[in-house]
Amino acid sequence: MINKRQSGLTMISWVVIIAYLAVQGILGLRIIPVYLNYNTVKSVMDKLATDPEVKGIGAKKLSKLFRKRLKINNLYDLSKDKNAFKFKKIENGYHLTAKYEERGPIWGNLNFVANFEYEVDVATR
Repeated sequence: MINKRQSGLTMISWVVIIAYLAVQGILGLRIIPVYLNYNTVKSVMDKLATDPEVKGIGAKKLSKLFRKRLKINNLYDLSKDKNAFKFKKIENGYHLTAKYEERGPIWGNLNFVANFEYEVDVATR
């Protein structure tokens, strides 16, 4: 007598696996762009700190230049947010702080909140 064992997954197992992967995909599609935006903000801030164009300019022009660079990188909502970025005078320039949160829907009435904070010193002298 040959003893045959069933191998493989049942239909219910496949449905559970596909549902799990679908939920993970939806989460990724909603949350990954928020982190890409944050990396863009960090990149713009780091480039501003090392840019020779900022030598000798004041806080108002520095803020305008920074917001212009955010717009160039398609971050229009952040460039309009007056509370997200603060310039504080320091000895050799300004201390730029980015502190903001992004909110977004995941599914139905389920939402996510991501808080971001980054600081850089911009030497204007």
